Amino acid sequence: MNDTPQHIKDLQLKIWLSKSPAERLKQFMEDNTALFQFWKAAKKSTIEANDPTVETKTTDSPQ
Repeated sequence: MNDTPQHIKDLQLKIWLSKSPAERLKQFMEDNTALFQFWKAAKKSTIEANDPTVETKTTDSPQ
């Protein structure tokens, strides 16, 4: 992100590099799994929102 100050980025990098390679790999894999779960859920909700066979419970949609 462009709004993060450089000194914060430097601290984050220092903390990240202070971890062992195994810890960094474990964190990467956990973050990657969480990201894929998020996008899978987002895709599913988008498909359901655009599916005409799924009933909506709002009263302002034409039927």
